Amino acid sequence: MTLDAPLVAAATLRRSYGRDPRGCDAEDVTRQLQLAYVLLDGGYDGVATLGEALAGGDHGLGTVDRLDGELVVVDGEPWRVDYTGAAELLSLETRTPFVVVSTMDSPTTVRVQDVDRESVLAAIEGLADDAGAVVSVRLEGTFDRVLVRSVPPQEPPYRPYMQVCESDEVRWDLRPFEGVFVGFRFPDLSPGATIPGLHLHGLDVARTTGGHNHDLHVRDAMLSVQVCHDVVMQLPERSMMDLLETPQPMRRVQRELLRGGRSTAGRLAAALGVTEAETLRRLEWLADRGYISEGEPAPDGQATWGTALRVPATRSSGRVADLLDSL
Repeated sequence: MTLDAPLVAAATLRRSYGRDPRGCDAEDVTRQLQLAYVLLDGGYDGVATLGEALAGGDHGLGTVDRLDGELVVVDGEPWRVDYTGAAELLSLETRTPFVVVSTMDSPTTVRVQDVDRESVLAAIEGLADDAGAVVSVRLEGTFDRVLVRSVPPQEPPYRPYMQVCESDEVRWDLRPFEGVFVGFRFPDLSPGATIPGLHLHGLDVARTTGGHNHDLHVRDAMLSVQVCHDVVMQLPERSMMDLLETPQPMRRVQRELLRGGRSTAGRLAAALGVTEAETLRRLEWLADRGYISEGEPAPDGQATWGTALRVPATRSSGRVADLLDSL
């Protein structure tokens, strides 16, 4: 399936807080291509190019078409570590089924020495000081040892991810190791939407090897973290259709907003060829269910509308929470 960039659906998963998210604005978000459950269930065919998927960040991780190795994004460069342990810089035309990226432009940094992976996680939690936040992580320096892995490319019919790891995963122990690990510590935002916990992919300083990290012991490294509460899901249009399960007239409104960004009811009415009153009815239907939100007014004072999926922290009610919980 091809992901046409103008038709990408941007759905925001946002935690609810009694205070403003720290250091988080429209550009300071974590961006994820595809819902996690799609990958875990065997969705290994690429749905976007790396050029499309990495447009929103310069640090992150993922995989490439057919689950062919571990993707490591460092300083804007996409590297793949294959199942032999060899690292390769990839073309931006390479296709990918799943990527998570962010822009670490204002991290909090601390030096860590002689610590294991659990101690690194504790340091991350201490720096973030927010169990419900999404935390971007970079750990760079020297290590006494690192245990990493990758997997070979898969062929259809694809098996679930856990089955592939159980049968095909290749691990290697590197002693010593000098390089960088990047990744995320995710809270459990919604079942099936993201992968909770600490997830790191790494590269050695020479960019010759690396992989998905299972274990490590730091000799001397700099730990950088950046906190945010918004995850923008970039979903192929078909996935968004499946997720929203909306009637066709409402989907037409949603599609116009996905293609053109925020708009007023008047502009939407003209694009859809319906009355402004009918457009407002559809907008209210979508807004009541949390699929869109009203934003800042346009210069002429008219209200603007845009796509947004907001998941309440309690997940006690709401159609969007129910849909995500059912994935």
